[in-house]
Amino acid sequence: MAVVIAAIPAPPPQLPAELRPLLTTLQQRGFQVRLAPPPLRGSYGLFQAKTRTLWIAPVAFELGIGRQVFLHEAIHAAQSCPSGVLQPLGWSVRLNPVVEQEISGILTTRYHHGNRQLEREAFSVQGHPDAIGRVIAALKQRCRLPSPSSGANRTGP
Repeated sequence: MAVVIAAIPAPPPQLPAELRPLLTTLQQRGFQVRLAPPPLRGSYGLFQAKTRTLWIAPVAFELGIGRQVFLHEAIHAAQSCPSGVLQPLGWSVRLNPVVEQEISGILTTRYHHGNRQLEREAFSVQGHPDAIGRVIAALKQRCRLPSPSSGANRTGP
């Protein structure tokens, strides 16, 4: 019996080339990435752990914040492995005090207290030059490849 391996779809053409390796890693680990407005009105990005789906609003790229939004939601995807429940990765990043204050302001006004540590981690890393490599490494370390025989999305190292 031959094993059939599904081809990973090509990245959408509007996704910048620097983000395509991250898209490929997400897809290989069983996540769906939709370049479409998120189902949460007024947001530029959304990660839904239950369905393993990331939404990135195309307008985010038009506004020049697409890289940060994509990375932010990809960090949440990595945080969801191995259990499907988001947990901090344990990354600490030294930030400019002005950036730190801005993140604190966003977290205080827009996010539920229980999600604060997860959001702080995602906001802190999303703008760093090495963020793409860090997220790819975290996904490869924490999120298992889906089983080709069952089609199920298993998580873990």
